[in-house]
Amino acid sequence: MKDYRKLCIELFGTDDENELRKIAGRLRGGRKKALTEKDIAFALELQTKGVGTKEIADYFGVSRQTISKYLNKPLTDSYVMRLDFMFKQKVCTEIYVDFEHKQIKIINRTNDIMKRAFGVNEKPTWEDFESFLEERCFPNSRALKKTILQRIGMDSYDPLQILEMNKGRTAEDNQYINFTRKRRLAF
Repeated sequence: MKDYRKLCIELFGTDDENELRKIAGRLRGGRKKALTEKDIAFALELQTKGVGTKEIADYFGVSRQTISKYLNKPLTDSYVMRLDFMFKQKVCTEIYVDFEHKQIKIINRTNDIMKRAFGVNEKPTWEDFESFLEERCFPNSRALKKTILQRIGMDSYDPLQILEMNKGRTAEDNQYINFTRKRRLAF
């Protein structure tokens, strides 16, 4: 059986409980962060330029999961829904939606403005967001709109709901939308 008091004296020079607590308080516990804020900004810049997650992870000497954690960190906690505007398997624009305050925030993950949700617009308004949804949907003025809505099981024209049903796909391009609703905690 080990004598822990002796071990504490050998390691820390004391076996006094209060002194050991002071020493423990000075030591920083836990893992240190794998990437600094500067590293994260550079990783985001690399991703925007089209560098893959694996290559970015290799550059920093960390796992793909670690890089993904930093690159996919939500822009804000106030959002209720996140829309990832996709091209093939690549996220082109992350859209964070706050319905209560009618606000959105975006992160463009590509420099290709043709694949971005809002093109060159870096700070879209709520009206820009509504226009984006309607552009990805059939027009509200379309002939036989009621018939189309009945066929898809809807009573009224709601572009967001329609896009959730068809993943935001249109015949004009190869882009689509992944929808994620933030879970609410029940108390």
